[in-house]
Amino acid sequence: MKGIRRLLVITGMILLVPALLWLVAGLAGLVPTDAAAMAGTSGLRILGSVAVAGCLLAAIGSWDD
Repeated sequence: MKGIRRLLVITGMILLVPALLWLVAGLAGLVPTDAAAMAGTSGLRILGSVAVAGCLLAAIGSWDD
C-alpha cells in the first residue's frame, strides 16, 4: 500500500510542476498557451485542469491511515 501511495505522490508532482510553470508563464505572456488547447477548450483551462489533477493525486497519495 505504501508503494501505491508513493507512486500517487510522484505522479501528482510530475503532473503538477510542469503544468503550473506553463500556466504561470502563459499568464505572464512568456509562452503561448494555445498549444495546450484541445477540442475548442482554451489552453489555460487544460493546464489548470492538469495542475488540479496533480494536486489531487498528490493529496490522495499523502493521506495517512
